[in-house]
Amino acid sequence: MSTTNRALALSLLFSGAAWSAGCEQDGIGDAVHETEAPGAKSENGLSSVNGLSSVNGLSSVNGLSSVNGLSSVNGLSSVNGLSSVNGYITADAKATMAYIVRCALPAGRTITMKGPNNTLIPLAGQLGVAPEWERGACGVDCQQQVTACVLAHVNTSGQRIPLWLDGDAPSLGWGRSTSYPFQEGSFFGNIFSNPPKAYFCNGKDFDFGVVPGRLGASQSGSPYQNPFGANGACSASCTPADAPYSNDGYKACNGFNHVVTVYRDFAPNTQYVIRNGKTYTIAEVAAFSTVDGGNIQSWAQTNAVNQRWYIKRSAPNQYQIIGAQSGKCMEVAGYSTAAEANVRQWACHGGQNQLWQLNPRGMGWYEIRSVQTANTASPMCLDIKNTSNINGANIQQYNCGAYGYAAQQWMIHIPS
Repeated sequence: MSTTNRALALSLLFSGAAWSAGCEQDGIGDAVHETEAPGAKSENGLSSVNGLSSVNGLSSVNGLSSVNGLSSVNGLSSVNGLSSVNGYITADAKATMAYIVRCALPAGRTITMKGPNNTLIPLAGQLGVAPEWERGACGVDCQQQVTACVLAHVNTSGQRIPLWLDGDAPSLGWGRSTSYPFQEGSFFGNIFSNPPKAYFCNGKDFDFGVVPGRLGASQSGSPYQNPFGANGACSASCTPADAPYSNDGYKACNGFNHVVTVYRDFAPNTQYVIRNGKTYTIAEVAAFSTVDGGNIQSWAQTNAVNQRWYIKRSAPNQYQIIGAQSGKCMEVAGYSTAAEANVRQWACHGGQNQLWQLNPRGMGWYEIRSVQTANTASPMCLDIKNTSNINGANIQQYNCGAYGYAAQQWMIHIPS
């Protein structure tokens, strides 16, 4: 990937040179035009798209109103578009408008709004899916591009989660990243219409790598709906991108011709519970131990901190599983490659005995395979000894697939 593409794939927290409304536009950067760009990494965190009240422009009833400060007819930098001339922007409106501008304009472009007490609020562009809106009208295509991008950033928990965005906008492009293995879902609609239309559909991996506030997790108060019914899949109702990207995302859904598909991985700062598919018991650190060598066992769910884990990616499909209480890594004792070798916690050091593959097995279940034996003739997987459901049953490694996988399937989910 070129330097400009890598720059485009950085966080939305843009820190480069700002551009003020009124200056002449001298181009929008090479990265926007490079068709090889494999998508753009982003961070979500917008808790809703309802932050703008009808007073400030975006209303759940009236869509975008040119009377109240934001018009799709005029450029964002114009007097009749997003401009401090039309009054000041509220705190709630700022959150929504920040994502609208970040989605619409490319990196290096900044629109300045007026806040309370004549404070200046710069809103920086980043993804550039509708650069024409900076100084001109935002037509239907522009509106759909911005809508899809904004909806893709909604996180009802308010947390910022790394994402990979894929779509037909030249600044995003098609393509996958091994750092974001799970296809969460696709977003589309038109929040500029009257009434606004905000939609999503489930990607093939919506229940894998579940992160707070996103599809697959509890989303109280989300602003979008699935037009294809509960758990409606994009693959059943949307038109895939043209070859060779037909497995990457969608070019049309439900009559909308601009769609953003999102890919994700586990959130590194989120606590997860690891539940066995056969016994329904939970992987935990025995006796709340915080020392090297503390044993890993299974127990009925208690919601205690010794049953919670961080999932930290080290490389594509290689993860450390870190105890939330102890900060130590789950590992195969003594680098053993033998069946029934014990699994314990130890200070994290990055060795292969502390790395695990999380291989999806469908319906949100994973096989947890030790990296150190993953590519050998006898791969070893996380397993409960004798498939026991008794509290305190030992967790070990055992031949992957032995006895039909039942005791080797694990649900990794956010604790309720």
